[in-house]
Amino acid sequence: MDVVKKILNSEIERINRAEGRDGKPRINSEFFINHPWLCLAMLVGYIAVGIVMYASPYMGLGWFAGFTFFLIFMSAMLLLEIKPTYRYEDIGVLDLRVCYSGEWFFIREISAEAVAKLLASNEVDSRFKSHVQRIVQNKGAIDFYDVYDLDRQYQPAPTMIHNAQLA
Repeated sequence: MDVVKKILNSEIERINRAEGRDGKPRINSEFFINHPWLCLAMLVGYIAVGIVMYASPYMGLGWFAGFTFFLIFMSAMLLLEIKPTYRYEDIGVLDLRVCYSGEWFFIREISAEAVAKLLASNEVDSRFKSHVQRIVQNKGAIDFYDVYDLDRQYQPAPTMIHNAQLA
């Protein structure tokens, strides 16, 4: 594993730990805390609809129970929060994974410590380092995709084996 990938992976692991990104669903109760009056209005609306459903002759207890079950199910689904884990393999990939984790690699900046590690490493190309310094100087920070893209640009070209050498 090259040094750039190793530094990016350690930075990704740090972010995942700090933000509790594990890909597991959890109930997010912040909605109730941030919007108590809206929650109360929704409860009043549920009670009003329930009274109308129960009192109407063409609906009854079965429809009311189904409505209640549907409302509880949908509320639980809407309160679920999933913080997907960031992974190095997802950087630069534009497929269905982007629908789940977003294009986080364009908006997440690398910490100053990680940039310092990149610039201090003897294994990193000097042109790569100067390019990183220019980006940080111009933008004030550098994101994951910038480093990933630069790393691919400054990788040595793979050597080609000619057919004549194989014979």
